[in-house]
Amino acid sequence: MAFVRMLTKTRAAFAAVLVAAAALSSACAGTDTAKNDRCKRVNSEVSSCLGKGAPLFDCSTVSDADLTAAEALATGPACQLTAEAPIDGDSQAASCHLYGIDCVRSIQTAPPSTPARYPVVLVNGIDTSPLFRWSTRIEDVLRAQGNKVFLATLTPYQSTQKRSPMLAARIDQVLKETGAAKVNLVCHSLGGLDCRYVASAGGLTADQGKDGAAWSSKIASITTVGTAHHGTRVADVALGLVPGSDAESTVNTLTSVLGDWFTKDTLVDDADVRAAMQSLSTSQMKAFNADVTDAGGVYYQSFAGFSRKDGASTPAHDDKIRAACKPSDAKNTKDAADADGLSLFRAHDRLALPLLPLYGIAGGGEADLDLSAPNDGLVTIDSAIWTNFRGCIPADHIEQLGQYNLPDVNVRTGVDVAWFYAGITADLAARGF
Repeated sequence: MAFVRMLTKTRAAFAAVLVAAAALSSACAGTDTAKNDRCKRVNSEVSSCLGKGAPLFDCSTVSDADLTAAEALATGPACQLTAEAPIDGDSQAASCHLYGIDCVRSIQTAPPSTPARYPVVLVNGIDTSPLFRWSTRIEDVLRAQGNKVFLATLTPYQSTQKRSPMLAARIDQVLKETGAAKVNLVCHSLGGLDCRYVASAGGLTADQGKDGAAWSSKIASITTVGTAHHGTRVADVALGLVPGSDAESTVNTLTSVLGDWFTKDTLVDDADVRAAMQSLSTSQMKAFNADVTDAGGVYYQSFAGFSRKDGASTPAHDDKIRAACKPSDAKNTKDAADADGLSLFRAHDRLALPLLPLYGIAGGGEADLDLSAPNDGLVTIDSAIWTNFRGCIPADHIEQLGQYNLPDVNVRTGVDVAWFYAGITADLAARGF
């Protein structure tokens, strides 16, 4: 698994993640001999797992519960502490996720238990590796809300033209299974382009020579999150379309992030992989958008994500975020909290470590992160805007899927990503979808 390999290579960096709020140090001292001996043993196991220099428990203050949790995580052939270390490199996230301390409450109001009228189909993006799968918690929260939830796991690294028939077949399967007349599509990243392609008269129906309403009549709504509707510069650089940019370095970074399906060799030798990346290029998206227009009778809405290295911010960059996140219908928004599209923004998300090398590329600022357009590590806010833009969520491209190795509630932003999607489905229910 590429993620685990990446973590192994950056073991020293992740060691700093595991600084628990229980005050960690290299010394074990205390009056309770049995506890002190146990603490020393756990510290030895943590060191064996993470390597020399790993943060260790202060044996004079650590609780029995924290030792038990660490003991379970640090032992075994998988060395689970490494695999479970929060991907954003946040010590507070590590404390919460591993030990159940330093956690925070969500800033959101619990979404109402109002299920959408039609089944909800979650559509994946270009990749299906562990970093880019819908979390089971999102599914569980939506089902607890009363929704009928289904996954549309499309084959990775193929063009929209090849993936969309798979999505169409999945829609038919869901309709047959549920007896529903339509579905609500909730689509991440490249999946948003697949969803648009299936619904549009200039997309799948044109390919199949059918009536323009053949597929759109089966779709009640399309919600896209982090979709590069106008392309991403990361794809441009990887494909060598940007003169003077380091395409090889970008491809190597993408390989470490995206998993075993994507490598430098496959990009060159595999026509489908190259076509999939071209589907995300800024030049190809201009032609795509001209042909793949919105279908009548389908409700469209889009959301963008944004993040920052170490959660840092500057006034100038935050001004860019405020300008970019304004909803399409801001003037008609009844709720003042949603008027700027930043109702969930209290603090910056910490960008996932694997996305750090791509942030400047995605934003066009290269090495100077402050010159970069606000983005989620792969897609800028501006590119994620399509039709009815609803605003932004402080979450990087990976966290938008509710990753399993982060706490349920982001310790910096206070945002529960699963609740974010539950809010979307509750809103769809209120709209009659």
